[in-house]
Amino acid sequence: MSRTRRGLDAVLVVGASVDCVIADGAYYSIAQSQVWSTWGVLPVIPPPANAVVHDQPATRWHDHPVRYIKDKGIHAFRNKYGYGQRALVGSRISRIRRCIGARLLTRKIESQQREGVIIGNLLNLWNSFSRPACVKNA
Repeated sequence: MSRTRRGLDAVLVVGASVDCVIADGAYYSIAQSQVWSTWGVLPVIPPPANAVVHDQPATRWHDHPVRYIKDKGIHAFRNKYGYGQRALVGSRISRIRRCIGARLLTRKIESQQREGVIIGNLLNLWNSFSRPACVKNA
């Protein structure tokens, strides 16, 4: 069982609603994408550039984005399925690591739990701010 599958299984066990999995191409797998699709989870992971349509029942989900990309291009795929959200998450994680650090600072479990709550509250505060409006002056 892959690490990605174990992670998704853990999320589904706690009853969280998962409707979409967005990842980069390094996590692409025909079999895993098909499993997520049958679970009702939309896998938004771009297939490799050399992917081909297989026209088999076990590759139904794989064939759909490959056809779409071949017909309309990779940018249309990213726009249609919201792949840009991945970049926003990546930049937010980078900001967290720069501001807070990549690791918890305390050693005791009780302190780490409190630190986790503080970080969670800080993230919720950051997320409550709207995105800045940018204006280009010509």
